[in-house]
Amino acid sequence: MADKEYVLGNKARELLTYTNQATKIVTDDVSQRDVRKILQKIAALDDIRDVKQVCGQMVGYLDKKDKQGFTKATYRCYGEDMRKTAKGIVRDIHAANGKMFAIEYEERLRLIGQILDGCSLMLEYIQICLDMGIISLEKSKIWTKKVLDVKYMSASWKKNDGARAKKLEAEKQAEEDARQVAVVKTAIRQYNAERQTRPT
Repeated sequence: MADKEYVLGNKARELLTYTNQATKIVTDDVSQRDVRKILQKIAALDDIRDVKQVCGQMVGYLDKKDKQGFTKATYRCYGEDMRKTAKGIVRDIHAANGKMFAIEYEERLRLIGQILDGCSLMLEYIQICLDMGIISLEKSKIWTKKVLDVKYMSASWKKNDGARAKKLEAEKQAEEDARQVAVVKTAIRQYNAERQTRPT
């Protein structure tokens, strides 16, 4: 893998890893272990006023608990697709880099285009999740930066390979034009030679 594509591959892996962590499903349910601890704490109290105080503290703690994160429903709607998109970005980077540029540049450019499309979709999903309160502003900034790192490097890759592809196309066209001219010249020579050998 070329140096730039190697760095890009690493950035894409970081994006995939972060996406998998950021889209984990959270639940508002209190675990059995938490309930057991609370009940044990309450059972150890003698004074009803202490029981009321502990219960109030626990309710306050549960109310303050971070409500952000993917529920099962929002994961199915957004998170699952975000994971698939991040995986697709990693896959397409490796597939594009594996193409021999001299003979497969069209396919390589198509794959780089898919990487850029995946990045644009990821940015859209991140914004939707932020707007819906699924993720925090801080998380959206980190996630967006990871996507943009991949997007900008891929855009540069496409620009450079696009210029190389145009040069190859121009060379191919010049060869084809030269071949056509040679065919026409040969045909004219043959025609002239036949005309000269015809009896008058």
